[in-house]
Amino acid sequence: MKSLVSSPPDRPLTDTKILRILVPISIDDDSRWGIRYALRRHAEGTRVEVILLNVGEPVSKGQAFRFVAQRKIAELQSGQAQAMISEASKPLMLKKISCRGFFKQGDVAFSILDTAEQLDCDEIAMPVPKKGLPRYFSRKIVHNVRRRGSNVAVVVVSSEGAPLRWV
Repeated sequence: MKSLVSSPPDRPLTDTKILRILVPISIDDDSRWGIRYALRRHAEGTRVEVILLNVGEPVSKGQAFRFVAQRKIAELQSGQAQAMISEASKPLMLKKISCRGFFKQGDVAFSILDTAEQLDCDEIAMPVPKKGLPRYFSRKIVHNVRRRGSNVAVVVVSSEGAPLRWV
């Protein structure tokens, strides 16, 4: 896992607990809904830290890429992830919310859960699953993250960042 962005908190620590929220992000606008959720929690007075995670598709073994080509693809994905994380972190930094960004390659659901557990996250904020053709944050991804039995709570959020009850 590669750390891409980090911002230290600018406020003195007064509460004993910080809510650490993992927000998986992609090129899709709905992946930013988790950021709105973190901003909402912050506005309600909760101290939050946000972990932004971008997961790159692994280069499949069946593809006829040489090692050098695979490395270049990983570098390209990492650069794209850094740009997405930098853009996504701007509203958090404006509110002086601590955030860190990471890039992983691998299975999306596993990478989300693994990162959340490794970084001791309290919640994973994900957008309401899309209908129709599954994409990055499809019903399947949210379902897979929720059913894998992690100790980390999965919070499904609306476009306004409001937590929703989703079954």
